[in-house]
Amino acid sequence: MNKFSFVSRKGLFALAVVAAGTWMVTSCADTYDGDEKFESDVKNTQLASPAEGDITITPNTDGDQMTITWPVVHGAGGYDVALYDLSDESKPLEKKVIDGCSLTTSREEDVNYKLEIRTLGNSSLNNTEAPTATVKLFNSFEAAYAAIPEGDLNAWFAANPIPEDSVGVNLNYDLTPGGHYTVSSLLDFGNKTVTLRTSSKANNATITYGSQGGLATSSGFKAKYITFECGGSTQPVLALSETPDPDKLDADHNNHYQITDPISFQNCLVNNVNRTFMYDNKVKYCVKTFSITNTFVKFTPDDKMSSTAYFQIYDGGGFINDFTATNCTFWGATSNKVQYFIRYNNSGRCDRAGYLTNSINLKSCTFYNIAKEGQMANHSGFDGRNTSNYEITNNIFVDCGSGQVPRRLTGRISTSAVNTFAYNTYWFDGAPETEGFSTNSYDLSNNALQTDPAFVDPANGNFTPTGADQVARKTGDPRWWN
Repeated sequence: MNKFSFVSRKGLFALAVVAAGTWMVTSCADTYDGDEKFESDVKNTQLASPAEGDITITPNTDGDQMTITWPVVHGAGGYDVALYDLSDESKPLEKKVIDGCSLTTSREEDVNYKLEIRTLGNSSLNNTEAPTATVKLFNSFEAAYAAIPEGDLNAWFAANPIPEDSVGVNLNYDLTPGGHYTVSSLLDFGNKTVTLRTSSKANNATITYGSQGGLATSSGFKAKYITFECGGSTQPVLALSETPDPDKLDADHNNHYQITDPISFQNCLVNNVNRTFMYDNKVKYCVKTFSITNTFVKFTPDDKMSSTAYFQIYDGGGFINDFTATNCTFWGATSNKVQYFIRYNNSGRCDRAGYLTNSINLKSCTFYNIAKEGQMANHSGFDGRNTSNYEITNNIFVDCGSGQVPRRLTGRISTSAVNTFAYNTYWFDGAPETEGFSTNSYDLSNNALQTDPAFVDPANGNFTPTGADQVARKTGDPRWWN
């Protein structure tokens, strides 16, 4: 754990491609008989499936495809190939007969795969098929730095501190599928870039916050496939460190502490957030990129939230340059007032932190009772500038933002900026919102949906829409359509 070996992905990919190409040229051929045709000299034989160790999986440079190759079995009539995601083996990702020795297919991040290859017979050579398929298990997870056993994360990191020489390198820490963990006090990763993830996409580990429990960072951070139980704490789900890394101070750009590595939550369940989701601790941070994807968040705001925001990057003078929420549900489950969903300092804008543009992007999300008597956003530094871009598409907002959702999300809009609105629902106190559309120059799409989303049981967290327009367009968080 205290020794590192880092290899360029690009270098590994190039070596793999060269090796795979050379090997295929030398291996994937039967005997040439001199009469302009190939014919195997393997006849009257029961064939075997390719050996597991000889099967190679090579991702492309973007990581969204992979090529699976295996050596030719001489005398074969093809190969029966099946590829599965181990989280659901009832639906093969690929199942086909291949006349060759490779398969190129799509690849997803963080999947445990199972590959089956069985050699088929060749009747013209009197060769019979292999009696069994070869099974190869592999995954698309980035390599883990360490696996953390169940227990208290504060105690584990105290006994296994993050190496000081790992600054600038993302370290993946794997949690046990279905495992139970606690954060008994503030766990601050400081200037180290950390990913906490369950090593299965289908069986989240659970992290329960104690009364003073919470996570903090002054660098990049990712949470993947984790259930957070936050009801026992008044700390943020994630705070920006009260003591910032002095090396991140950008004196050339208004003394922001720059966090350039992404902060993200992916495929998480976040329950009972009593206060803020993210808080700047009154330090002037600029978070370059924040994203939250395929995540369900249940807010249970207490009476201390009446003048603050769920995403409060305000008090220290900073902001998030690019905020993106995709395929998420945000649910305010109490009647206590919350002033804002997102709040940045009035001075926060891209050029003051050294960037060319800034943005807020909400795509296919469901919002219920979020800042009902407050505002969805407050960021006057962004307002009216041709560098401020917005993408607000296919969302459902019910009882949010005082019935002024598009107006407050964007503030004033520059016609020179990129502003995309499409097929959103804005429903407030039993009727469509009327403020913030074409006549007021906020949502200019002219296609906002006008039917009541009519969630099945919002009081108990079931936000399946039944409204005609929403059903037709399948808008909001896709989880409610599965």
